[in-house]
Amino acid sequence: MSGYDKLEVKEPEIVLEASGWDHLKLPDDAATKFAITGYESQIISVGLEPGETCKGEPGTMMFLTPGVTQSATCEGCCNRCLSGESCCVLNFTNTGSGERGFAAMTPNEPQGKVIPIDLSLPEVGGSLIAQQGSYMGSIGDVEVTINCDCNFIRCCCGGVGLVRQNLKGTGTVLLGVTGTIVQKVLKEGETILIDTNCILAFSESCKLDLRRAGGIVGMFGGGEGIFNTTLTGPGLAIVQSMNKTVFLEALAADKIYRR
Repeated sequence: MSGYDKLEVKEPEIVLEASGWDHLKLPDDAATKFAITGYESQIISVGLEPGETCKGEPGTMMFLTPGVTQSATCEGCCNRCLSGESCCVLNFTNTGSGERGFAAMTPNEPQGKVIPIDLSLPEVGGSLIAQQGSYMGSIGDVEVTINCDCNFIRCCCGGVGLVRQNLKGTGTVLLGVTGTIVQKVLKEGETILIDTNCILAFSESCKLDLRRAGGIVGMFGGGEGIFNTTLTGPGLAIVQSMNKTVFLEALAADKIYRR
């Protein structure tokens, strides 16, 4: 199991720096707590000391080593269902006597990726707003609840909707996503313009707003719709090249392109 003890960083830092994106730095102990394997349909293996528990959404369990048991519980059913999740959650607990065990999970989405976010980092601030259904699992203290955007135009045209998934706590949340993922820590007052289909998650400290996609020709002929979405810092912004809805619609239509 020694292969699970190393967390691989796939993108060279120089590429991210040249493209304007960056890695959200994980704590030093993350490299020995979990490891992510593969580039598509990824697997995350979580190391569990005796008595430790991690969680996953139904259907994500891939394998458990001896001593690790699985149970299902109902936690905050109303909030979980409104945020696009199942009413139930899986608990993987190391009930062994002294050896470290492993629980391995994989996203339910085709070609899914696993994105770990430490909610305790100052760039996140303990609260992350995410697309509905983004939660895949968690390590430590993570609560799945909801956040509502009652602005009519923003909730209809901003790309995140009226009822948004809100992930709170001090633990590490695991997002199950599709497409290529990039992250950026926005400074105070820094704004990034994003296609409405490409927003995955952002710190609650970020401000989400709309900007008109150009003039008449741009709005109706530019392929972006009438509005683009803006996120203004401070805080973390996570962007994806293809969200689950677009990806599944493309699969159903047998046309693999972003729009």
